Amino acid sequence: MMYKKLHRWWHLNRIWDPAEVKFRRKLKLNSLYPFHEEKDAFVMEVRNFSLYIGLSIFMIAGIGGPIYWYRLQKFSNELFDTMFVLLFLWSLRLISYNWQKRRICIEKDGQNYFFYIGNSLQFCGEIHNIYLRLRGQQSSNGHKYYRLVINGFNVEEQEITSMTTNKQVLEKLAKRLAFRLNINYFDSDDISVGHIVRHTNPKTFVAKASLPSKKPLNAKRVSIARATLDAFY
Repeated sequence: MMYKKLHRWWHLNRIWDPAEVKFRRKLKLNSLYPFHEEKDAFVMEVRNFSLYIGLSIFMIAGIGGPIYWYRLQKFSNELFDTMFVLLFLWSLRLISYNWQKRRICIEKDGQNYFFYIGNSLQFCGEIHNIYLRLRGQQSSNGHKYYRLVINGFNVEEQEITSMTTNKQVLEKLAKRLAFRLNINYFDSDDISVGHIVRHTNPKTFVAKASLPSKKPLNAKRVSIARATLDAFY
């Protein structure tokens, strides 16, 4: 009995672990997290966080409003009446739009990706237009926080991790995941040597033919990773 209580407390205590620790733990359980593997594709299914915001507002407005009016025994036609009505309508809008799951499918052959809302296909795009990226945000305390997202052309951006200041570890885990999914990875800066570009747009990115050069073979080359994100759309 004591062991079970300690075990439960240990798992409860993990809630306060940093984002990169939680992410590493989930990758150990599923090396493709937040995706899972199907026959011909890697699939990610998620509900937008806005759904839970809408449900919370619905509970506040749907329960708090009637209680407020019941205590007054009338509609007072004041600011609170308007506020409860607007909150209730806004919550219905959030719930109706975000009720269905978002699904991202990435083909294993590295050709296309698909974005679904519910069972409705919203967009089919080429693999170079979807990527993992670190999002950076400067805080008022002087620290810069990072989170990992998956984004792409005509795809709703989805957060994979919460905020953390440990960019080095999060970046390492993100690059590993991008390798397993066979998609591009981009650093938090638009121009960075940290980009890993596996796929480019063949219509806009044309590699120049190599010309004879007098430079020695060990001369430093300009990496494709220094190109800006605009080159891949």
